[in-house]
Amino acid sequence: MRKFIIGVDARPLSTPMSGIGRLIHETLKAFPEPDKYEFYLYSHRPIHSAHKSLVTLNNLKWKQSESIFSYKGGFYYNLELPRLIRKDNLDLFWGAQQVLPPFLPKKLTCILGYMDLVLYLFPETMRPIARLQQKTFQRYSVKRSQHIISISEQTKKDMIQKFHYPESQASVAYPGIDTISIESFLNKKISARIQNLPKKYIISVSTIEPRKNYPFLLKVFRKIRESNKIPNLSWVIAGKRGWESDEFYKELSDDREKYNDIIVLEGLDDSELHHLYKNASLFWMASLYEGFGIPLLEALYHKKMAVVSDIDTFHEIGKNSIQYHTTSNNEKDIESWATSTTEAINKKLVFKGDISSFTWENSAKNIANVFLQFLN
Repeated sequence: MRKFIIGVDARPLSTPMSGIGRLIHETLKAFPEPDKYEFYLYSHRPIHSAHKSLVTLNNLKWKQSESIFSYKGGFYYNLELPRLIRKDNLDLFWGAQQVLPPFLPKKLTCILGYMDLVLYLFPETMRPIARLQQKTFQRYSVKRSQHIISISEQTKKDMIQKFHYPESQASVAYPGIDTISIESFLNKKISARIQNLPKKYIISVSTIEPRKNYPFLLKVFRKIRESNKIPNLSWVIAGKRGWESDEFYKELSDDREKYNDIIVLEGLDDSELHHLYKNASLFWMASLYEGFGIPLLEALYHKKMAVVSDIDTFHEIGKNSIQYHTTSNNEKDIESWATSTTEAINKKLVFKGDISSFTWENSAKNIANVFLQFLN
């Protein structure tokens, strides 16, 4: 039986594990009926060690370019990748990171993965080269796609509104979590820097950048500290330094030196991160905008109560089982966050909702169903 040949923009698999890289990785691992498909993974660089396990799958081919255009990502994407796609006579192309290369065959079916509208809402939080690429290709990519798969209902709704895209050609495939992997991470010996953390701490997980709203959370934490209603409480930020203001970093540094109750951890591996979730007292996420929210989903897997910003994507994950508050920076919002946090920790509240539907198997199944609409 002839297999369907599906091309994938696999450049994220040439870098350490990240949001889009994880989505592609886990989707390919969990893809149903693998004997039906052969995936051609296109990149201008070698596959990264974080994704090496994929090459053991029999239905994947790593298609690394060896031409002179492969030395520059822009040249590769605009010139070499379209040439390779034409040469390989694909049945379908999956643009998993919400852009498609130019000069594709007119008859080739293209399915676009859509993550978020950060380009239009918070462009300053993107790397300049990524912002330029997205801005150059996004409208063309949306128009060229036969179908767009978003990672949340809210993202789908926003995308349809932004581009006036037909709703009948849009669907959702939620990201998931791999429970087997998480349990294996927890079985590993806990590292010293996690083991030596204070017994009582709030955890936040993300890059420190404006969209994540850390200045607001700092104000909330100061309010809790001043009240002294949770003695010996710390706040652990798991994430690298991003594009936040110098003023905020100075405030954060001053508080850390003066009170020694704010801890920033960078470069955590998966085992350290999940031990960090497991031992936390509460999860915080005050994002102004998210396409989805993997850290929230991971925290809920560990049954942690969460206090998060009142945005639609978080409601899709936590339903009525976690606490939502606005983040308008006025004293009322700061007080409501502080009060909810204090009560949740002192009463030892835990998450009692259901996140069992958020699996990579379900995500891969939804994506496969879209592919089959066109392949059949």
